[in-house]
Amino acid sequence: MEYESYYTLLWDRVQRPNEDEQCYGNINAKLLQFSAAIGSTNNAKGISREQWIDSLAVAASYAVPGFEWSSPETRTLADRWIAEILPHLGLDAGDKLSPEIFQTMCTNRVKPYFGSRSGASQSSQQSYVLMNSGVGGSKSLFSDTDRWRKQPQCIATFTWALRRIEDKDIAGSISLILPVILALVEDYDSQAKLWGLRAAQILLDIGDAEFLRKSGIASVVEKSTRDCLVFRSEQGLGAKLLQLGFECAIRLAHIMYLQRDDARYTTHWWLLAEMLAERVVANSMYVSDNIAANAALCEQIAPMCEALGPAVARYLRPLIGILTRNLQSPIYLSPLICQLHLVAMRQLQALMSACPQRTLLYSAEVIGALAISWSGTLHKQSSGMSDVAQAQELALSVLRQLIQAGPDDVCAAVTRLHEARPDTFAKWKEMLPTSA
Repeated sequence: MEYESYYTLLWDRVQRPNEDEQCYGNINAKLLQFSAAIGSTNNAKGISREQWIDSLAVAASYAVPGFEWSSPETRTLADRWIAEILPHLGLDAGDKLSPEIFQTMCTNRVKPYFGSRSGASQSSQQSYVLMNSGVGGSKSLFSDTDRWRKQPQCIATFTWALRRIEDKDIAGSISLILPVILALVEDYDSQAKLWGLRAAQILLDIGDAEFLRKSGIASVVEKSTRDCLVFRSEQGLGAKLLQLGFECAIRLAHIMYLQRDDARYTTHWWLLAEMLAERVVANSMYVSDNIAANAALCEQIAPMCEALGPAVARYLRPLIGILTRNLQSPIYLSPLICQLHLVAMRQLQALMSACPQRTLLYSAEVIGALAISWSGTLHKQSSGMSDVAQAQELALSVLRQLIQAGPDDVCAAVTRLHEARPDTFAKWKEMLPTSA
């Protein structure tokens, strides 16, 4: 089989979304086993540089986890193929892609699936201009025909290539990068949003923070990710979407609002914190019994504490309410609930570290929830859970922080618990100062 026909066949194979997933992966793996080495070594002299780059884009689409066609076996075979292609492009395995290679991959195998819509009016399309960069763009350069839905391998190729671009080359390629991220993040489909958020995280990881801030890229992405901070129950992806959405929002805030001694930093962080805290509280009413979503929400509290410090006290009451409510769920019913308790207690530690004295105002509520969690770890159904011992250690650690912050009230509450149930709270009593 001729080399170009071979990799074109592999690219077209992905346009089979309704096939059985396991069979789908096996067929793709067998196609990859049709030794790419035959085409890439015996006929190497007859293969153009553009074909090498194009075949790299196809191979990359099979090398990214998180897609139904990219099983571990398939990714291993794709990585071998990539390793054969790279020397023909003057690259070693650990080398970054040059702007030429990245832009060619995206132009040939990404942009056509988000590509230009004939007859589209510039004025009717959302546009953006990057501040202080001389770089402008428009979503009208990319289509809303959503061809990527039928051939999502273009997203895998984009993700692979983006991870391997140099940070200094981002500015020159931003017209190929930003529209794809925005199109995915702003899409109605939860899976598309996840793909977009992962690509956004890569951009934030490799991009120079000053460039992202001054060019306005961070601001554009931040506005697009706001809709990802709402729990979505469809497709079973709501918890992961919340987690990645909040991670991106907090990461973007650190990029956008850098100087703590700048009055604008405090102002912007208050606005961000208000939005995040309100989203955490609002979502807590919708996630209901979804344990994973509750855990994803709770995990956002510690990063907010890190950013706001004592100022997080403004949201202390609702945040403590969320955490203590989760600690009251029966820990012995499921390992997932046990994990939720671990997450909630770690967030309590973060809140107490940020504003220990204000937390004492809610010490009775916290101790009550801790006592319920602790009692659950001693239930006979908890004996087989691997994380129960860790939950007990963490509960004692939270209690220790409370005692250090306000020994009198906390010691009195622990003493009352011990008097009522001496066997259950014997270890709690041992933690009290000898004078208590």
